[in-house]
Amino acid sequence: NSSSAHAAAKSGGRGCLCIFDIDRTLTCKQGFGPPACPGAHVFSGVWDDAYGGGDLTLSTLGDRGVRATACGACEIGIVSHGTAGGNAMKDIIGHSIGQRPEWSRPGQIHSPFVLGCGNKPPCVRGVLDWFNARGAGIAPQNVYLFDDKRSNIDAFRGSEFNARQISCSALEGNIGLCGADPGEIRLERGVRTC
Repeated sequence: NSSSAHAAAKSGGRGCLCIFDIDRTLTCKQGFGPPACPGAHVFSGVWDDAYGGGDLTLSTLGDRGVRATACGACEIGIVSHGTAGGNAMKDIIGHSIGQRPEWSRPGQIHSPFVLGCGNKPPCVRGVLDWFNARGAGIAPQNVYLFDDKRSNIDAFRGSEFNARQISCSALEGNIGLCGADPGEIRLERGVRTC
């Protein structure tokens, strides 16, 4: 157990949990800063290996931070199919969520930050279980996932969790282009796609 993991759970009793994808949610298409993606922040020389790779580019949400949204009073987690690049990218993502994460993998969830998760509902359950094992007392209906990819959102249909597709104003095929905008982060019940 890391100190960052304990810090994430110590506030207990927040009553809600927001879980974010990384690639094209907290980030944009690599190198796609303003004006194409207003509010984005390009980190030249920081490698992001998702979807072909390039310079890490935080979305408006990633740059402003998740605590400045409706999720500000909730516990925070990450469930991503990707790897979050190298150490420099991981440090920047940590700043975006307000802490330095200790990363977990599916089947070995020892923190609320999970990489390499292709089937997201079980990983979200693992993050919820991690918080509740530390006394958070969060009900499944108070868990909110935000992701750019429709198939990841559709996987939550019939579950107890809430899921919302983001980057709806700028999609590149079936994935986000500019990532999440803070205004898209709403604690609304149900499974919602663009």
